[in-house]
Amino acid sequence: MKLFLYNKKRLICIASIYLKLRYFEMIFKKLLIGILLLLLTSQLTSVNAYTINGKIIKEAVEYDYRGPRCDELYLVVITTPEAQMLALKKGEIDVLGWPGVQPLQVADLMTDPKMHLITTEVTEYYPLVFNCRKYPFNITDFRRAIAYCIDRAKIVETLLLGYGRIATSCIPKAHGIWHNPNVTQYEYNPSKASEILTKLGFIDTDGDGIRNDPKTGKNLPEMTIMIPSYDPIRIRMAQLISGWAAEVGLPIKAAPTEHGTMIDKIVGEHDFDMCCWTYGWYPPWDPISLLYHSSQDVPWGWNDPGIRNATWDALIDNILSTPSMDELKRLIWKFQEWHMQLIPDFPLFERLMIDAYRTDKTEGWLPALGTGILNFWSTMNVRTKGELIGGIIRYPVLKEPKTLNPCKVTAGWDLEAINRIYDTLMRLDLYQNYIPWMAKSWETVVFPQNNTQIITFYLYENITWHDGKPLTAEDVKFTIEYYRDYEIPPYMPYVSPVYKIETPSKYTVKIYLNTTSVIALYNIGTMLYILPKHLWQNVTDPLEYEPKVPIGSGPFKFVEWVKGEYVKLVANDKYFKLPKEKIIVPFEISNLRITPSRAYIGDIVTVTVTVKNKGYITRTQDVTFKVAGKVEDKRTITLAPGQSIDITFTTTKDKAGEYSIEVDGITGKFTIEERPLVLPAYQTIAGVVIVVAVVIAGAYYFTRRKK
Repeated sequence: MKLFLYNKKRLICIASIYLKLRYFEMIFKKLLIGILLLLLTSQLTSVNAYTINGKIIKEAVEYDYRGPRCDELYLVVITTPEAQMLALKKGEIDVLGWPGVQPLQVADLMTDPKMHLITTEVTEYYPLVFNCRKYPFNITDFRRAIAYCIDRAKIVETLLLGYGRIATSCIPKAHGIWHNPNVTQYEYNPSKASEILTKLGFIDTDGDGIRNDPKTGKNLPEMTIMIPSYDPIRIRMAQLISGWAAEVGLPIKAAPTEHGTMIDKIVGEHDFDMCCWTYGWYPPWDPISLLYHSSQDVPWGWNDPGIRNATWDALIDNILSTPSMDELKRLIWKFQEWHMQLIPDFPLFERLMIDAYRTDKTEGWLPALGTGILNFWSTMNVRTKGELIGGIIRYPVLKEPKTLNPCKVTAGWDLEAINRIYDTLMRLDLYQNYIPWMAKSWETVVFPQNNTQIITFYLYENITWHDGKPLTAEDVKFTIEYYRDYEIPPYMPYVSPVYKIETPSKYTVKIYLNTTSVIALYNIGTMLYILPKHLWQNVTDPLEYEPKVPIGSGPFKFVEWVKGEYVKLVANDKYFKLPKEKIIVPFEISNLRITPSRAYIGDIVTVTVTVKNKGYITRTQDVTFKVAGKVEDKRTITLAPGQSIDITFTTTKDKAGEYSIEVDGITGKFTIEERPLVLPAYQTIAGVVIVVAVVIAGAYYFTRRKK
């Protein structure tokens, strides 16, 4: 991951737009060369690098992978980048949502002392996706001709202003060792495009500037590029492509479309000509297996291009099954070569992510490899500025989710909520390394002789569902079998090799797979959201089901979804990975002293205890004093971490007997006795006189008798 922090003074001092563009062009060319060399030699080494005054320095991001630290998280729906920027400036949201700061907005934001900007190289690219099911896009050379029409360098220069680069493969450069830099390229060449179209028989026979269809002899019908209506860069990009295509006689038109409609048309109905999504996320075998395998060419599957090629499927299957990391790299490089030959989509550009957040309200945003600060770990760590925990975080999304059902995920917007409500056995850290999560450890045993392996996960024993029920190995077993048996499209590449699952103990799950794939552990561990068996075992229509209140085991619990406005989540106060500051440590009550332990009716008995805060934050707690099981007093005590004080309670009793006391779990007792009878003074004196007289008389009597 390469992060760039720009010197504010230099930006502010630049006198003209022209000079700013020239400055950024020069800086980015140097930096991008350095980035590429570092990525290709580091083999995905975990590095954060910032530029300060032109120098690259390493910086470690310290994070203990615990959370959430905030109290509430609002996924606020703001449907245009312009409206999001306005909301950020007004303080109505805490961070700018995807796709981040537009290039022309950088200089303005950097003059605002309440804003902080970070630019991150991401692991995605923007392709022009062809519907290969549909004529004439089912002709490979026709797709190649369109590729030759497009001036990608002009897109990067005029639309991205240098905050990006040409995408040269379906696996972006930020993937490091997985990126193949030697694949076929389609440089801007209108003459080459015309030559290919003419050879295919698409010729302008009537001279009206539009090529004719060789099948019908009529003008080619208008072809559209569907792009999200919220993204001005892609809208302008499609308009540029339309102009370049017109120069070679292709009638192509930009079609900005509401995102939800795009999903319905492209993913559900396969009704489109061309479109522009974001592809190429990390790790590389994940988009490869989902976007291009024939098995995903079904309604609501992930194969948007509709490419079907048995030889290509076999290559993808080999990628998913190879036991060797070196072989995996070779196959992924080979796939990239084939991808540019078959060209089901044409990689256009890679866009640097420019993030912005307010520094006056929050802290704890964490940059992650490939995604910037808009990631799972940021929402686990962010909190009110100056505090260790607490706060309400307002996190914007351009599109609200279409579903909160993990089985129906079709876009990244769905995952904004699902990825925080549900959990996985493993997670990828800020540097895309495996780390234990719900599973505290695992074992993998491979049997190459029969092409099988066994993966055993050992779960943490203190995980609960949001409804309070314990999460066990049975839930994991149920989830994998459920995804497999119902053939849930997003998860089939991961669960189809599973042929048996055992639960040797309550918190151990053993998974048998008929593959030796080196990536099977990743697929099972990080890609499957675990479902609660007790709630899902009776759901027989998973692709239609929509939970009213989704119950997961993740760091956030669902509260409400106000359509068109927000999804409200609250921190799971029983989460097994809570930070120490959020773990409620009751005050320690000790050193009980009762004075006196025996008293008479009506006397005051004093009870003193020592109260200590053994937690990590200042807390307030009630300390309750009970006598004979009844509450007689309550004190509200606030203590800093490590602080202790003595507090005293008093009581009196009007009846004799033994009394039990309790101060928040620590117990003791005291005894009350009847007070001795006390006579009036004159009676006491008379009594003493009488006693003395009796003693003298008795003594006189015995003395006389002795004589």
